[in-house]
Amino acid sequence: MNTLHPELVRQDRRNIPDNKSEIRVFAVLRDEMLRLPYFLNYYRQLGVSRFFIIDNGSKDGSGQFVLDQPDCHVFYTEGSYGKSRAGVYWLNSLLDTYGVSHWIILADTDELFVYPGCENTELQQFCNWLDQSGHEAVYALLLDMYSSLPIREVNYRQGEDFRATCSYHDSSYVVVRRYGFPSAFPPFEHIGGPRLRLCFGDQNTPALWPRLKPKLARRALSVAHKAGFLHKQIAPVVATQAYKVPLVKWRKGNGYVNSHRLNAVRLSPVTGALLHFKYFQDFGKRIEDSLAHGEHYGGSIEYRRYGELLAANPNLSLIDAESVRYSSSRELVDRGLMRTDSGWMSIV
Repeated sequence: MNTLHPELVRQDRRNIPDNKSEIRVFAVLRDEMLRLPYFLNYYRQLGVSRFFIIDNGSKDGSGQFVLDQPDCHVFYTEGSYGKSRAGVYWLNSLLDTYGVSHWIILADTDELFVYPGCENTELQQFCNWLDQSGHEAVYALLLDMYSSLPIREVNYRQGEDFRATCSYHDSSYVVVRRYGFPSAFPPFEHIGGPRLRLCFGDQNTPALWPRLKPKLARRALSVAHKAGFLHKQIAPVVATQAYKVPLVKWRKGNGYVNSHRLNAVRLSPVTGALLHFKYFQDFGKRIEDSLAHGEHYGGSIEYRRYGELLAANPNLSLIDAESVRYSSSRELVDRGLMRTDSGWMSIV
């Protein structure tokens, strides 16, 4: 029998049917009322049956909002997001309890999953094809979306399509091989996007050494710290990853290592994208909260660098020479940002 993480307290009493055909979304949130209505509706229209939401101490009504939704199951915690490895420990326990033998999507409330042909085919049809083809998961580019306006002038209205407000993305991503110890999964990743070019410029390159050097340094310092040679571990920050593995046929023994990747599974040759909508009008508040709590990756280094950029230029815009407007999944395939194959396209 599976046991929930001890920090999670279930708040709803709704029945959870034993229906393996249900596609289920799992998410952690905190103060996400701006995005929640459209996030839920988007995935409902895509074909998701049920949501398992971890409310990490929301104060803006997010918890009550999801609790009022008939297809949402809510688990509350005031535990540390950082100490739970960005919620991964909580999520793995939920997935093992309510996700086994289901196709699941792991997504934040600012992420919309797309795949080739998603405009014309429901997610259930895509998952059926994955089952029939023997695939267990889908890799997705984490595609940061932004407005043509300065960030401080963005005015998203609750309930609207995220893409109507932030419709641009970088087009110049490259795919590189990942190097891990002993082996990396997934074996490749995308390099590029506004976060790398603005916050981690030295690692925004397909060249191996600039990306590998901080990883090796972190490992060496970690070993030295654990062995007692260092009293304080100050390691270089590795750039945030521009990919996730969000769609998985969950099995016993699966487990996310962090919010971007899990143990090795059979990846589909068809890839997707998570359209990522971080840069709404609440971005400044998110920076303040992240710096105040220090719960995000690398001591909130990414948010610290954004804060420095906005302090230097209050009219900061993410538009770049390589920016393009999002139009459809077909556009992402044509630009090489997603992959498809003839088997799936014959159905689409």
